[in-house]
Amino acid sequence: MERHIEIELCEPQPFIFGANGHLGVTDGSTVWIVIVTEEAMNATSRAAGASLQTLVRHAALYREMAEALIARGRDQDGKVWIFEVDVAERENSAAGGAIIDGSGQTRILF
Repeated sequence: MERHIEIELCEPQPFIFGANGHLGVTDGSTVWIVIVTEEAMNATSRAAGASLQTLVRHAALYREMAEALIARGRDQDGKVWIFEVDVAERENSAAGGAIIDGSGQTRILF
């Protein structure tokens, strides 16, 4: 079941740990750490690749994506993961296109 939620960026400031980007979001009462995989950052910014600059530049996009993922119940233990497939789905959902997911399966998006 999807729930309505509005979140905003908060502390901690965006940072890179290992290969993944991390940023904080809150709805005013709960704080989540959004973890953006290296592959998701690469898919978001093909030119710059996975970097702190990419994470900061696209923080609003990742916040929107986290908001949708939390609304769908994809948060766990105060964390929300954004994967490459999530970026691909977002890019293709408006056009109603098809994507090939990480397993090589073609999925039709409506």
